[in-house]
Amino acid sequence: MNELQFIVSIERFKPHMFHLEQGEGLFMSHAHASDELTLVLEGEGFYSSAEQNIKVTAGDLILIPPGLHHGFVSTEPWQGISVHFNHDKLPVHCRHLFAARESNPHRIQWAHLNGDRLRWADMCLSQLEMEWKSGEPGMDAYNLMRLALETTLTLFQRSRAEELPAPNGANDRNIIQEVLKEIHSRYYTALTVSELAARHYLSESNLRKKFTEAVGVSPKQYIINMRLTEAKRLLRHTDKAIETISSEVGFTSSSRFYDSFVKSVGVTPLEWRVQAR
Repeated sequence: MNELQFIVSIERFKPHMFHLEQGEGLFMSHAHASDELTLVLEGEGFYSSAEQNIKVTAGDLILIPPGLHHGFVSTEPWQGISVHFNHDKLPVHCRHLFAARESNPHRIQWAHLNGDRLRWADMCLSQLEMEWKSGEPGMDAYNLMRLALETTLTLFQRSRAEELPAPNGANDRNIIQEVLKEIHSRYYTALTVSELAARHYLSESNLRKKFTEAVGVSPKQYIINMRLTEAKRLLRHTDKAIETISSEVGFTSSSRFYDSFVKSVGVTPLEWRVQAR
């Protein structure tokens, strides 16, 4: 099933040795159509783009957006694992894990993992690699790979958040981040704005104001957008019936799904499926 094929490639790496005048372990600038997540397990070196030159060492987890030209060089022999994947084929509840790059979509992001977090990330990526190389089809393999990648990205997000200085208004920002996480994990349920507000000891109007200022749309519209985004993924990558998709993404009726879809996209779900394919 095309829906399950979100991994493009996985590779273990060691330094590629060039002549000294070219540098040791040097890779010339290149770009990928897919997302890249790399964990450095030993050694150190540099990752670079047009705007950045980042020193990385063992324990660093690096996230590179698709289309960004970058290069890297090892200055001490390194080992690690690189995963290339298409985040748009992941379920929409995983999307909040890419929040670290939303403010700078054309830059390399990185975080340092220590101790148990590093071991956990290494185990997750090793499990992901094993499942991918086994070629086993079906939902069990897909769920194991998705959970392994999702866990690694969560470790990345948490470690990076701890490394960055707290900005002004950090408390409001933290509340909105927690609300976003809950929406991403429960968008397909009967989730309400009043429920979200009560959970964070805010009035509904106060949450709506803070959320709209931070995100650009109201929490209700954000939930609808999430449902429509996931519906598009399922329309493109699966053969599920439109009524089934409507129910899976959280719409209480097919007619409400049709109305919301046409209002947002301009065509019916069936017309969009034909065009997308």
